[in-house]
Amino acid sequence: MEKYAQKGLKKLFSLTKTKIRLAEEAGTVETRPAPLPIVKKLSGKEVKTVKEAKECREKLLETVDYSKPESIAETVFQLIDIIEGVKHRFEPPEYCALVNREDLEKIEKEKQPVNLLLMTEEAPEGVNVFIGEDSPKNALHLGRVPSTIAFFLDFAFESNYFSEGRRLKNINCMIGRKTLIADAIYYSLKEFGAG
Repeated sequence: MEKYAQKGLKKLFSLTKTKIRLAEEAGTVETRPAPLPIVKKLSGKEVKTVKEAKECREKLLETVDYSKPESIAETVFQLIDIIEGVKHRFEPPEYCALVNREDLEKIEKEKQPVNLLLMTEEAPEGVNVFIGEDSPKNALHLGRVPSTIAFFLDFAFESNYFSEGRRLKNINCMIGRKTLIADAIYYSLKEFGAG
C-alpha cells in the first residue's frame, strides 16, 4: 500500500504543477479560500496566492520524506488543498466541490460515523459521502475528482465531531476503483485516523 501511496504522491506533485500552471495562464492571482486551510493547519504557513502555492509545492517537494507515512499523508493533504485552491477560474464547475458547507453541517448534526467513498460502486448503510463520477443514490455527492475531498477535510478538521487536533475520528473510508491518486488519498486518510 505504501508503495502505491508514494507513486500516487509523485503523480499528485505533477498534477499540482499542472493546475498551478493553468491557474497562472487563466490570470488567477488569489487562492480560494485564502489562506488555504489544510496547508495552514498542517504546516502553519499562510498560502493566499497562486505564487505562494507554487512556492509551497516546491518546498513540499524538497522536504517530503517518502520513508515516513506521516510525511506522505501530510504532503498529500496539502497538495489536494493547493489543487482545489487554485483551480476556480479555469476548471468547469462540475469538477469542483458539488456541495456547500450547509450540506456538511447537516451530516455533522446526525452524529453518526461518515463513510467516505472513493469511487466505489455502491454505498453501505449509514451516512455516505461519495467522491467519483456516478454517485450511489444514498450518498451525498461531494465531487467528481479525488482532490475535492479537500473540501470535506477542511470541514472535518474544524469539527469537534470529526477531528481531535490533527486526528480524524468518526470517519471511515472505502476505496473502489483504484487510481494512484485515490490510493494516496485513501492511505493518507488512514494515516490520519480514518477507519
